[in-house]
Amino acid sequence: MLSQSTMPEYQAASVFDKCPLDILYMVFKLLSTAELHKLCLVNKPFRAIAEPFLYSKIHWSWGEPLSPHPITQLLRTLICRPQLAAYITGIHLDRMTSKHNSIYPTFRRSSTPTAELYSAIAFIRETGVPYSDLWIQEMHLATMDAFVALLLAQVPNLRYLSLGPDVARPDRLIGMVLRSAICEPMNYKLPSFEHLQDVSFLLNLGQNYVREKQSKDIAALSLFYLPNIRHMSASIENLTTFSWPKAHLPTPSQLTSLDLTKIREIYLGELLSVTPNLKSLHWKWQYDHGLDDDLNLPILDLDRIAAAISHVRGTLTELTITGCCEIKGDDQWIPSIEIKGSLNAMVNWAMLKKLQIPWAFLMGFERDKSKRLQHVMPKNIEFLSITDDLKLQDNDSTQPEWPLWIWNEYKILKKLRLWLEDRSTCTPHLRRITLTLRTEWIFAEFDEWSPDIRQAYRDLGARTGVELEIIELDTK
Repeated sequence: MLSQSTMPEYQAASVFDKCPLDILYMVFKLLSTAELHKLCLVNKPFRAIAEPFLYSKIHWSWGEPLSPHPITQLLRTLICRPQLAAYITGIHLDRMTSKHNSIYPTFRRSSTPTAELYSAIAFIRETGVPYSDLWIQEMHLATMDAFVALLLAQVPNLRYLSLGPDVARPDRLIGMVLRSAICEPMNYKLPSFEHLQDVSFLLNLGQNYVREKQSKDIAALSLFYLPNIRHMSASIENLTTFSWPKAHLPTPSQLTSLDLTKIREIYLGELLSVTPNLKSLHWKWQYDHGLDDDLNLPILDLDRIAAAISHVRGTLTELTITGCCEIKGDDQWIPSIEIKGSLNAMVNWAMLKKLQIPWAFLMGFERDKSKRLQHVMPKNIEFLSITDDLKLQDNDSTQPEWPLWIWNEYKILKKLRLWLEDRSTCTPHLRRITLTLRTEWIFAEFDEWSPDIRQAYRDLGARTGVELEIIELDTK
């Protein structure tokens, strides 16, 4: 008797034909894309079961442009058979960059694009969007922006969307389509994305756009109007005037996890004020050196940050803050940063259990004997991770009053000791502290962690009942 692995294909298909549908579904959902594609060619019943699995998730990360690119073939199929687009529930698009790739590449033109392009043009015209001429022009140029926008315009049941930094752009067709679909669904023939729950819309942080030429309606702000959004990762530009894309404020009541980049503290409160049930917030504070204006100053305003995050103090259980300064142009040194205010209001964020934050946000750059960690630590904190983000700064002769980083392991230990020896009254639930510190050649004199100081840290943890871990990242 032949085993199933040695049976002719027609016999194997005949065996599967006799299986109950629920068994076939369980088997098919475990198969690879290539295997599902083959099953679609066996017979119509297999095709009916395999196609929903085959089209459910679109995941591409590409390097050099392909001719024709797989997305062009997918678009041709969806336009010919629009019912297939209803199967797509997840899209992940990113690009593997190299030094030879442009940031926003074009696809190589197909050798036989005429008939395909006519169908795409007809679809774009039918949507009724006011920027259809631009869209069609970009289709002729075979840009990634135009093709991805066309894909998004056909997926009514999307639940997950991830557009990487080399795909998402705030001022082009992808952003326009998202805004039109989410904020003006009655005006155009576009999906409303009512099922979308998880979105990642990340920009290339190295790219600065001229603010005066930007539309006030940023695509990422439109995402807050998604009725079922639960998790969002977004890069949001700092516009001269902050304005929501609709006349009324968004009400993302199911949004519990938010990851933000680019947006500065001046507008952070605008976003958090509409997220009443937020539980997890990751925020990257970034100063773009070379783009100095009223919105992007080398000033870390802790009072404004505290006021912004206080909007979610009643629900927030996890907070991660990172900080960075980007070197621009021919600069050799990271610029200086001034710190204003304090995070003392954080003491009253009673729901916060897990916190990752730079030491500079807690204690500043210079040694201040009056500052205490217990003055800023949330009273119910359980897990704390401290980093040395913003440690590297240039000695800016034009701003001599701005202090530089002076913290070494001895001074940090002293501040920790003053807090932990009193932690039973101010932070009784604290269980673990992690210090994540980078070893830099420029700070070699401060980066020598001797056996004695390491033992002192261990002793402090043992004495106070808090697990204390030191993680050194070698970036020399």
